[in-house]
Amino acid sequence: WFQAALLLGLVGLLVGGVSWRLSSVRAQNRRLEAEVAERTTELSAANQQLAVEVEQRKLAEEALAQRAAEELQQSQARFQAVFENAAIGIGVLRLDRSFLEANAALSTMLGYSLEELTGTPPPQLTYPADVEAEDALYNALIQDQAPSFELENRFVRRDGQVIWVHQSLSAVHAPDGVPVYLIGLFEDVTSRKQAQEALRLSEARFRAMFDSAAVGIALMSLERRVLQINQTAESIIGYSEAEMRALDPVELAVPEDRLIDGELFQELVSGQRDQYTFERRYQHKDGSLFWGRITYSLVRGEDNQPQYLIGMIEDVSEEKQAEERLAAQEAEYRRTLEQRVAERTAELSRANQQLQDAIAQRQKAEAALAQKAAEEAVVAERTRLARDLHDAVTQTLFSASLIAEVLPQLWEINPQEADKRLSELRELTRGALAEMRTLLLELRPSALTDAALPDLLRQLSEAIIGRARLPIQLVVEGECDLPPEVQVALYRIAQEALNNVVKYARASQVSVNLRLQPDSVRLMVMDDGIGFDPAAVPPNHLGLRIMRERAETISARLNIYSEPGEGTQVTAVWSRPPADGPAQG
Repeated sequence: WFQAALLLGLVGLLVGGVSWRLSSVRAQNRRLEAEVAERTTELSAANQQLAVEVEQRKLAEEALAQRAAEELQQSQARFQAVFENAAIGIGVLRLDRSFLEANAALSTMLGYSLEELTGTPPPQLTYPADVEAEDALYNALIQDQAPSFELENRFVRRDGQVIWVHQSLSAVHAPDGVPVYLIGLFEDVTSRKQAQEALRLSEARFRAMFDSAAVGIALMSLERRVLQINQTAESIIGYSEAEMRALDPVELAVPEDRLIDGELFQELVSGQRDQYTFERRYQHKDGSLFWGRITYSLVRGEDNQPQYLIGMIEDVSEEKQAEERLAAQEAEYRRTLEQRVAERTAELSRANQQLQDAIAQRQKAEAALAQKAAEEAVVAERTRLARDLHDAVTQTLFSASLIAEVLPQLWEINPQEADKRLSELRELTRGALAEMRTLLLELRPSALTDAALPDLLRQLSEAIIGRARLPIQLVVEGECDLPPEVQVALYRIAQEALNNVVKYARASQVSVNLRLQPDSVRLMVMDDGIGFDPAAVPPNHLGLRIMRERAETISARLNIYSEPGEGTQVTAVWSRPPADGPAQG
C-alpha cells in the first residue's frame, strides 16, 4: 500500500510536471508566433521601402544618363566649333599620318582642299630635307616612347611654296593603351622665321662691321662704362676689352682735356641731342700720347628713352701733325709774302720819293696830300692782295699738295675714294688757276678794260667756285660795249658782293645775272644765305661803302635788299647818258 501510494504520488508529480511544462511551452510558442508576426510585418515594410528606393535610383540613373548624353553632345558641338573655326590648323590623323579630318584653317594654310587632304593617297607635305627628323619623332610617338612631340619644320604647299610650320602631335590611346589615332595642331610660323632670319643676318652684318671697322667702336652704358669694344679700338688705345671694362675712358685722356665734352655728354645721356664729335689727347697703354677724334651716338629704346651709347674713336695724330705742318707753311708763306710786299712797298716808296723830288716847291702841299693818298692806297692794295693770295691760292695749293701726297697710298687702299680725291684735286687746281688769273687782273688794271665784262664775271665766278666750293650760276643776256670806268665799277661791285657772300652769307646757291642793253646795264647778285638786317648794319660798313662808292662814281643806282633768313640781293643799274648830258642814276 505504501509503495502503491508512493507510486501514485510519483505519478501525480510527474503528471503535474508535464502539465506545467506543456503550459510553459504553449506560452513560449505564443511569444514566438507574436515575434514572427511582428518581424514579418517589419520585413514587409522594409521590402516595400527597398522597392521605392530601387525605383528612385533607376529614375536618377536614367536622368543622369540623359544629362551625360546632353553634355557629351554639347561637348562634341563645342569641339566641332573649335575644330572648324580655329585660327590654326587642326587635323585628326591615322597612324600612318594620313588625315582622317582637317579643318578649314589647315586647308587654307597648305593650299589643299579638305578632300585632297583626306583623300588617297595623301599629299606629301613635309619638305624633303626635314623628313628624317620628323620620322624619328613620329616613330617615338607611336611606339609610346613619348606622349607627344613638337617640331618646327618646313612644309610644301600645293603651289610649291615652302613655309615653316610649328606642329604638335599627340597620340590618342585605346583602353588597352594602344595608340589608335593622332591629334595634330599646325601653325604657320613663316613670318616669325623670316623675322628671326632677318635679325640673324642683321646681327651678322653688324658683327662683321663691328669687328672689321677701320675705326675703334665701343658699346657703352649711359654712365660711359665700356661693355664691348672691337679689335681696332684695342689697337688704338692699347688696352684689352677686359681692361677697358674696369676703366673710365675719360681717365685715359690727358688731365687738361678731360672736361672738354662734359656739358655735351650730359645733353647726350639726357636725350637732348643724339650725337656729338670732339677731339682730345689720350695716353696709350705704352705711355705715348695720341690725338683721338671721338664720336658719341645715343641709342634709344622702343619707348624713345636713352638706352646705351655707341662710341667711335679715330687716331688723328697724323692729321694733327699735318695741320701743324700746314700752319708752319702758312707762316712761312706769310713771311715770304710780307717780305715781297715790303720790297714792293720800298720800290713804290722810292718811286714816290723820286716823283716828289721832281715836283716844284709850289706844289708841296698838294704833293704831300698825294703822297699820303698813294701810301694809303698801297697799304690797302697790299693788304687786300696779301689776304686774297693767302685765303685763296695758298690754302688751295696746300690742300692740293696734301691730297697729292696721300693719293698714291689711297689708290692702293681704296681706288674709288682715290678717284674721288683725284676729282677734288682737279677742282682745287682749276680753282687755283682761276684765282691766279683774277689776281693777275688785279696787278694789271688795264686787263679789266681789255676783256668783256661777261668774260670777267665768268672768270671771277670760277675763282670763287674754286676757292669756296660754292656753286655760282652766271646768266648773261644781250651784249654791248661799255665805257671802261663803267665796266671796272660793275666788276668791282660784283667782286665785293661775291666776297661778302663767301665771308658772311653761309649760302648754298648763288646767281649772278647781267643784262646788257644798248642804253642800260643791270647787274644782280643773289644768294640764299642767312641774310641780315640792313638797319642794323652801320652805313660805313666797309663792304657796303665800297659798293656804294663804286656805284656813285658811274652815277648808277645801287639797291641792297636782305632780311634775316631770306638771303641777300644786290642790284646795280647803270643807264647810258644822253649824247649831250651826264649819266643818269
